[in-house]
Amino acid sequence: MEGRGGTPAWPVVLTAVCFMLVTGAPSAATTDIPVAGSGLTLDARVANPPHRHVAFRAVDPAIAAPFADPSLGASLLVFSSSASGQCRAEIPLPAANWSAIRGDGPSRGWFYRDKTGAAQGIRRVRIRNGRISVKGRGDAFPCMLEANQLNVPVSVVLRLGDTRYCAAFGGVRRNRVGRFQAKNAPAPAACPESGDVTIATLNILHGLGCGSSFCRQEERVVLAGQFIVDRGCPDIVAFQEVINVVPAFPSIVTAVQDHLLDICPFPYEVVYIPGNLLDDSLLLTRYPAVATELRILAGALAFRNVLYARIDHPAGPIDVFSTHLASSADGGPNPCGVGCPPECVAAGAVTLRDCQAVQTALMVEELHDVDAPAFLVGDFNDEAGTFVYNQYVGRGWTDAYLAAGGAECDSGTGIGCTSGRDDVQVESPALNVDERIDFIFVVPPGAGSLCTGTLDSIADADGDGVATRLFAEVPNPFSPMCGPMPDPVCWSSDHNGVQADLNCE
Repeated sequence: MEGRGGTPAWPVVLTAVCFMLVTGAPSAATTDIPVAGSGLTLDARVANPPHRHVAFRAVDPAIAAPFADPSLGASLLVFSSSASGQCRAEIPLPAANWSAIRGDGPSRGWFYRDKTGAAQGIRRVRIRNGRISVKGRGDAFPCMLEANQLNVPVSVVLRLGDTRYCAAFGGVRRNRVGRFQAKNAPAPAACPESGDVTIATLNILHGLGCGSSFCRQEERVVLAGQFIVDRGCPDIVAFQEVINVVPAFPSIVTAVQDHLLDICPFPYEVVYIPGNLLDDSLLLTRYPAVATELRILAGALAFRNVLYARIDHPAGPIDVFSTHLASSADGGPNPCGVGCPPECVAAGAVTLRDCQAVQTALMVEELHDVDAPAFLVGDFNDEAGTFVYNQYVGRGWTDAYLAAGGAECDSGTGIGCTSGRDDVQVESPALNVDERIDFIFVVPPGAGSLCTGTLDSIADADGDGVATRLFAEVPNPFSPMCGPMPDPVCWSSDHNGVQADLNCE
């Protein structure tokens, strides 16, 4: 449904923080070998930065030949959290610094040596049958250890080619500002997930146009949850048009909390910051949100907003921005007019929606200050080729669905479309959509990211059960029939959503 109107002064900011940590399954293309960790020491005393150091040892018979060739890619990850003061070191280990032990790397192992520590302080890495050792020192090592304690377990992952050796240190001897030390850690059950970042977005429909039933709101939320499970339990799910005016109206926030947090093998946490309460964004995330912000967009009633969260994903600190730009109901196509914000005038914005698109893009550029990829998702109320759309693809950001091979919307058949369904048509199995206005835009990773940022195909080429595709785009497939009460509802929303699977390895 088209939302109701909006506008604020730019920018207005609200903040909140949510926490949770879970590990998951590796990418299908990677061989993971969990190993017992003999010891891990991290030292970052502020008084002596040049003496900052890292030392890691693992002794385990699982470390065995044949060993992958590090010239095919090698890296070291030390990870407690991406939060401020914690430790996340993603360190590519250049092929030129590796040599085969006794001239036979596949059988005897490999040795990395760099006396300068140019790769973020790492000077030596040795892997041979039964043993791994890592040593680094100097102020190039990125972990300052400013937090009172590091989150545990602290993971160490050494990757050679398509093989990852991983240890996780839980019980510790020392864990304080500037110093972490742990010994004798058993092999973890699994390596931390880093191969994929998966995300889905759906304008969930507040239901204000359907009378007291709110278009069967709670049932639609449950149906959305069935799609979440069926589509591989994405790491992050973004909802727009989230209504939370309690007790006057049924709350989508409450319905999500009641029905969606425990539907997957891991628990979801909710990231939600109240804005206009009628048409907000909400995120479900399996990993902690280490920073969040709500920023209000231009408009007379301060109605439209962008929800931001930095997700502490094993693939890196992943920034997610969710928004719903102005519709015709709140003046989206109207001229930006007198008092149009200077950043919008400078960008050539003509309409209010154009201006909101500019502000959203500038917000992404301002807050996304890491090399890991980012996602801008939501209902943009404009199609491909428009000023709004070009604010994002014109910056080199990727329209995930189109880039993965999705067919552009055919307004005649509804194939490839995401919007156009009337609210009451959630009870009809017909597609009733004729435009594509819901998008996932991917901000590509920077040079320092270990995530390559390759989109999986519509057909799920990597076979992990998650693909880049439309989401909740078919009438209720979990029931033999759907329609008006008492039959199950046909659609989660008047929109179809979008899903993306970004491979990092």
